[in-house]
Amino acid sequence: MFKQILLALDGSPQCERVSALAGTLALSGDLSGGRSSLHLVCAVDAAYVLDSDDPEARGDFPAAAAQQTDAQALIAAQLAHLRGLGLVASGAVLAGEPAAAICDEAARRNCDLIVIGHRHLSRLGRLFDPSIGARVLDAAPCPVLVEVRDA
Repeated sequence: MFKQILLALDGSPQCERVSALAGTLALSGDLSGGRSSLHLVCAVDAAYVLDSDDPEARGDFPAAAAQQTDAQALIAAQLAHLRGLGLVASGAVLAGEPAAAICDEAARRNCDLIVIGHRHLSRLGRLFDPSIGARVLDAAPCPVLVEVRDA
C-alpha cells in the first residue's frame, strides 16, 4: 500500500508498538506487490545536538551527549529488529524542533505515510508539554498513522 514509510520514534515505552505497527505495514507491501521501505527517525532538540564526535566535547556537555547517544542507540536497535524481519530500513537522528524535523524529513524523502505514537495529555499537560503527534498531524506532507497509547 505504501512505498516509503517514515517511522518517528521518541524512546518512550510505546516505541515497540509503534515500530511493530510500521513493520507490519511495510511487510504487507506496496500496491505493486513489493515490500515498503522504512526510514526511522528520532528527533533531538537542536540545543542537545553536538556538532562533533570529539570525546572532549561530549564530556563538556553530558546532557547533550546522553540525548544523542540514546537517540542513536534507539535507531540502531529498531533498525536491527526491522532488518531482521527482512525489511529494507534506514535511520537517522534529526536535529531541530521534533514535529518540524519529522515533517521536513517525510517531505524530503517523498514518504507516503508517517507512523508516530501519541500519548494522552490533560489540558494542563498539553499546555506545558504540547503533543508532537498533534503538531505532526497539522503539518504533515502525507497521511499520518497514529498509534495511541492507552491512557
